[in-house]
Amino acid sequence: MIDKNYSQLILKGIEEGDQIGGPYELAKILLESLNQINGFNENDLRNKYLDWWKGEAFDTGPTYASVFNKINKGMDPQLAVKRVHEEFGFNTAGCGPAHRAALLASISNISIDELISLARQEAKITHFHDDAGNGSAIVNLFCRYSLEGKNFEDTEYLISTNFELKDSWLKLKNAELKPDGYIYNVIFSALHFIKENKTLEDAIKFSGKANYCSIIFSVIKKCITIDSHERM
Repeated sequence: MIDKNYSQLILKGIEEGDQIGGPYELAKILLESLNQINGFNENDLRNKYLDWWKGEAFDTGPTYASVFNKINKGMDPQLAVKRVHEEFGFNTAGCGPAHRAALLASISNISIDELISLARQEAKITHFHDDAGNGSAIVNLFCRYSLEGKNFEDTEYLISTNFELKDSWLKLKNAELKPDGYIYNVIFSALHFIKENKTLEDAIKFSGKANYCSIIFSVIKKCITIDSHERM
């Protein structure tokens, strides 16, 4: 079941942090699919992503564009994702899935383990590298735990001790404060600005035209600061 209030809150966070527009459009497509299917359906979502790519797509990122270019030419979707991964030097650990898929946290009737699985599955539609899916899962868990009323420190602890994500958390802790698209640097930078009580404008200035950490900052901040009576 999709919680309408939470989905709109997360979508607003993506919109406010997105200075170009592509991630926000993809998030709206994801929400449309979730609402129509009343849950996650990989094939439906992939088809909707493809329809957008064939029409008015912009600011998709190179991985998304390359994958759907191959799918549009008739290549098997899973093969297209793997082939792009190989063509990109096995470097598809980007932030695209985390930018668009935080809305999965608004599916209120699934467990934490199921949420992690869905974040990974959604990421694999375009990004073969496991880090892309695990990073998206971490962002989704920050949103879910925050919406449940857990404080920032407890949320960090719960994610860091989750067996499925312990290796990913170590990568995140060793990441850098850099305005690039590597998923763990993006999350690390977003969390840094949250911990330092910085504003969205600070995150946007740091991100620059690349638009990386500002989206993650904005969406997690929205979930952290929601009124207590509105929480799960």
